[in-house]
Amino acid sequence: MSTFGQYFVALDNGFTVNDGGWSSFDKYPRQLGDVNGDGRDDIIGFGLDNVYVSLGQSDGTFGQYSVALNNAFTVNDGGWNTFNQYPRQLGDINGDGRNDIVGFGLDNVYVSLA
Repeated sequence: MSTFGQYFVALDNGFTVNDGGWSSFDKYPRQLGDVNGDGRDDIIGFGLDNVYVSLGQSDGTFGQYSVALNNAFTVNDGGWNTFNQYPRQLGDINGDGRNDIVGFGLDNVYVSLA
C-alpha cells in the first residue's frame, strides 16, 4: 500500500483565495502540467486577465509565478467565464514533451503551444 509523506508549503504567494483572489475553480481554474519539458509538473492558472505559470522545482516546491499568456483563455480575454461551459485543459498536442493549452470555446477548439 502506498502512502504520502508529511505535507509542506510548496508555494506561499499565489493561486489561493488570499493570494490573488483565486476564489472559484469554475471561473479561475488551475491545472498541473509540464509546460517547459523538464519532467516536473508546473501550475498553470487561468486568471481574470492573464494565464500564469509557476514552474515545479526539484525539491517539490514551485517557483514564483509569472505571466505566460496575456491575450487568451481568461475571463476578460475571450469570455472564458466558466470552466463548466468553456474548459481549458493541458496536453502535449505536438509531441515536444511540453503541455499545451487546449481551450474548448463556443464554436471552436483553440490551442496555444508551450
